[in-house]
Amino acid sequence: MCMMRAVRAASPTSSSDATPADTREALVTAAERLFAAHGYASVTVRAIAAEARVNWSLVGYYFRGKEGLLAEVYRRHCDSLNTERLKLLDDARRDGLRIERVIEAFVRPALAEIQGMDGQSPFSRLRAILAAEDAALFGQLVAQNFDVSSRTFVAALRECLPDLSPDDILWRFHFMLGAIYYSATSPQRIRVFSRGRCNPSDLEATVRQLVPFLVAGFQSSTPRPPAPRIVRPRVKAVKRTTRR
Repeated sequence: MCMMRAVRAASPTSSSDATPADTREALVTAAERLFAAHGYASVTVRAIAAEARVNWSLVGYYFRGKEGLLAEVYRRHCDSLNTERLKLLDDARRDGLRIERVIEAFVRPALAEIQGMDGQSPFSRLRAILAAEDAALFGQLVAQNFDVSSRTFVAALRECLPDLSPDDILWRFHFMLGAIYYSATSPQRIRVFSRGRCNPSDLEATVRQLVPFLVAGFQSSTPRPPAPRIVRPRVKAVKRTTRR
């Protein structure tokens, strides 16, 4: 079914008793729902307005267009995620900074995003779709919303692992992001493969398995680069001639 047909018919004007805050909220909620269901590229401003039951011109008035509305959807989720991460990190510092607590402070709030709707939230689906549709826009949103908190956690990891080089920390942080992202976007794979015994929608079970795995990865020794191979030049054999 065409995405536009899937959007229910609605009045082009907002309710007379709706406040600006109500209108903004309706637009953000509608945009997130439609973006997650149909992708960012295929959803029009008019479709969002129809879903929110407001005049389509209000998207430009409040958010300066579709990209601004997407940025607001993304910011809201990221703000709550970053706030919870930093709160847990502060708790970890008060109790004495340990790598297990740092990693759990980073992992747990992100995994909580996959709760509901069969283990995958609309925002998780939106992130996966956007990464596939528009990598540049996705990278821009990630940088705007996560660079500051990521630097905070990388610094905490360096405190816990002073023997690792900065680049080693960054590589392992990168791999941690990959583990979280895969759990958020593809929980069905392990659920089917294990016949339901392993379920990433179970937050506590996932944290219980993932945190020790990541701790072991961060604490592992750094492999030394292979020694450069010394290539010795071949000496050509000189053919001796016999004089007669």
